[in-house]
Amino acid sequence: MIERFQRWLTSPEMGTSELNRRARLLHGILLVLIPATLGFLFVFIILTPTNQTGILAAWGVLITELLTLWLLQRGRLTAAGMSMLLAFWVLLAVSMYYGAGIYSVSAFGQMLVVLMAGLLVSGSFASGLALFTIMYNYLLFRNRLANPEMEATVLTPLAFWLAQSLFFLIAVGLTQVYVRRLRTAFSEAQAKEDSLVESVADLRAAQASQATQEANLRRRGAILAAVSVAAERLFRGRSFADSINQVVQELGQATGVDRVRIFENASGYASDLMSHEVYAWSAEGVGGYLELGRFKSMHFREAGLMRWVDLLSNNQVINANVQDLPDMERRQLQSQGLKSILIVPIFVGDEWWGFIGFDEIKTERDWSSEEEDALRGAAGILGGAIQRQRVERALHRSQQHYLAILQDQTDMICRYTPYGQITFANEAYLRFFGLSGDLSKLQVWEQMPSEEAARDLRSKIEAITLDRPFSSSRNQNPRADGVLRWVEWTDRGIFDENGVLVEVQAAGRDVDNEMQLREELERSLRASEAQAMTDELTGLLNRRAITERADVEWQRAQQDRTPLSLVLLDVDHLKELNDTHGHLAGDEALRTLGNLLKTSMRRNDWAGRWGGDEFLLLLPGADKKTARQVAERLRERINRSRLHLNGGIEEHLHVSLGVVSNQGKANTLDSLFAEADRALYSAKQAGRNQVGVAEDSMA
Repeated sequence: MIERFQRWLTSPEMGTSELNRRARLLHGILLVLIPATLGFLFVFIILTPTNQTGILAAWGVLITELLTLWLLQRGRLTAAGMSMLLAFWVLLAVSMYYGAGIYSVSAFGQMLVVLMAGLLVSGSFASGLALFTIMYNYLLFRNRLANPEMEATVLTPLAFWLAQSLFFLIAVGLTQVYVRRLRTAFSEAQAKEDSLVESVADLRAAQASQATQEANLRRRGAILAAVSVAAERLFRGRSFADSINQVVQELGQATGVDRVRIFENASGYASDLMSHEVYAWSAEGVGGYLELGRFKSMHFREAGLMRWVDLLSNNQVINANVQDLPDMERRQLQSQGLKSILIVPIFVGDEWWGFIGFDEIKTERDWSSEEEDALRGAAGILGGAIQRQRVERALHRSQQHYLAILQDQTDMICRYTPYGQITFANEAYLRFFGLSGDLSKLQVWEQMPSEEAARDLRSKIEAITLDRPFSSSRNQNPRADGVLRWVEWTDRGIFDENGVLVEVQAAGRDVDNEMQLREELERSLRASEAQAMTDELTGLLNRRAITERADVEWQRAQQDRTPLSLVLLDVDHLKELNDTHGHLAGDEALRTLGNLLKTSMRRNDWAGRWGGDEFLLLLPGADKKTARQVAERLRERINRSRLHLNGGIEEHLHVSLGVVSNQGKANTLDSLFAEADRALYSAKQAGRNQVGVAEDSMA
């Protein structure tokens, strides 16, 4: 109870300095008004118990003040101020109407209400209220002239005196509030000076951590290069096994870890999920040590790693030092001599196929978010390559199947004259086209799906000569059930002793399934290559893709001497959102921001995820002024958006943006990136939710 009373005696925090100022002022006024009104009510009840109208008015004022304090404690500052002031104004207006009009003591109260409207709400509200009050008082004045016999019916002389006294007390209370406000202003000035001192210390700390950041950047660059090589090997190499072994080795060398392993999931006994090691690499000098306690197959439940199943199946990375893991997991991994791990899931389509693990045994390691993103890309490429391998195996099995059919003479085979009359057809041909009866009445043209196809066949027959007796083609033929099927035809000319074409022998193979498999393989290859260039969470270009696009646009701008601008964007307070609502909320925020960027870009603009909670926009042809306008519009649109979370929770999204143009001091793309980063940093230093421009940050 005491804590609640103390909370009501303390002004709530509103988020900004201006709102806090208004809240403290309103709170101070209420702390003066409520006791004064209570005293006023007490005097009314004791000295003028028959003045029921005055007592009711005092009760109305007290209730209004308590309601205002209640709204203020719940953060509804504007509603609290406006409700109190409007209620006071109405009470004063009624008092003046039934009382002495503009000569009433309530006229001083109106002045006080207008004054407080400017202090508590806004200048425009105070101006409007003042204008309305002047008009109302003028009407009262005209009414008094028209009815000189009107007398006061509300306040007795004693009540009149009490009202005047109340306004004096309020004036004294407001004076005390402003004295305290002046003292607070001096305290805030001292606090700002202390904040400047802390900012200098933060800058020095940032310089101290620069070396570590540069090392992370170099390592990230090596990982991205390895990922690029991995994509080339896996999608262009002939041997999948050799390619993936080389990819694992290159990833291990790029990351600098002691061991890299790839595990594939499988069902164990009693439908228990297990995982088998299928590829592995270890650094020089540690291979023998890592064989100790090595698990090449494991049951997740028996190993106490069911938490891994939940995380990895939901496409989450496991990044931890072993000593920080739960007891069961820690014991399992320490038995292998591991100190740090990074586990990245591998998905084939929508199926969780397995995972790739990066192990450290020498020292503990903290993986950066950029490294995680790069290795996620590597896992995505592996998943696409595995899917491609599956399709290739299915295609190979299909080819073997059709080869067996050919050896068993089950392909469609027929002979026909150069004029199209069929002279021979095996059972497979007849069954495919649904033919029967006398072959002498069958024409090969009748099996064509269209007149155009029949003309093509005639042209192919005319092209058969002794020098070129063979031809092959693929076309769609109607099966007996009317379904069009792709058929691969091989035609061989049969000539008489004079070299005259007498017959054509055609062998047809139904390759419709093979064509579909090839189309699926091509789609899978295109999708996998696109996946390697796309950020999985937001659907935007990933860092590698947006960097390559930026290099292309930079070269084009240099060659054509046209403007090029970059906008580097960072989500404000994403860590607090993750800490409050969990990392899934943070992912939802990044997805929402990605959708906003997609729908806000111009036709020739590009957007990509730069890393973590940072995004990069490329604005070809936009100078600095245009880029700043684009950034401001984007910031305002994001501010108007809402992030919808589970449980009906809504959160605001705010971003800081750094704008830079090639018309400034930058003479390379890297320096342009550096200026954009400095501009973003200046926007954050200025209070976040702002747009910083490169020249402003360098001035």
